[in-house]
Amino acid sequence: AELIGGIVIAQLIKPGAKILVTNFVFPQNMRSGSPAFGAIESALSGAVFCQYFRRLGVPAQISSVGPISSKRIDIQCGYEKAMLGILAAVCGANVIYFVGGIFGELTFHPVQAIIDNDIAGMIGRFLQGVQVNEETLALDLINEVGPIPGMYLDKAHTRTWWKKEQFMPKVADRLSLPEWMESGKKSALDYAKERMEEILATHKPEPLTAKQEEDVERILEEARQYYRGKGLM
Repeated sequence: AELIGGIVIAQLIKPGAKILVTNFVFPQNMRSGSPAFGAIESALSGAVFCQYFRRLGVPAQISSVGPISSKRIDIQCGYEKAMLGILAAVCGANVIYFVGGIFGELTFHPVQAIIDNDIAGMIGRFLQGVQVNEETLALDLINEVGPIPGMYLDKAHTRTWWKKEQFMPKVADRLSLPEWMESGKKSALDYAKERMEEILATHKPEPLTAKQEEDVERILEEARQYYRGKGLM
């Protein structure tokens, strides 16, 4: 009701204003009374919320994916984020945020952000679904290759389509057992730490343009004038 009222007020003030609604609902931990971050019931409330506003044609953000109960980068952190993330996606959320946060979003870790990037990539690939058409079925290629010992890996069609169809995670371990042992028996967490160090060492952020600098300064000056008028500066 509060969101509907807010939407009405926004449209009365500025007809056609862009709207994005969001929910932040968690069950209570009945052992302690604190919020049960990462609970599956958060996904249920998010699904109801998202479907309701999709029916009204209003874009919805599900915010219950990011805050989880885990206090460290561990198995619980991974399964809570992955479970709630995929459920939010299939419910049709327009925006899902969860990258990098730990323990109710009270902590942010760049290594977790890199792991979450893989989770988001897998969810995105799932949402793309499966294309079924003449090109993807490739019946002519099947007839050409035939049964064993026919080989598809050396065909141009395979080289083209596997890159489109298969998501390649940055930090997941997919080595064979001998390769894994020879490379130091690294975990996804190890790879994520290495990836973080690589990014920090090599990334060169693009500087703001002169126009962007002017826009930032204009916004800051408007804020200063507003708060001076309120006697808050």
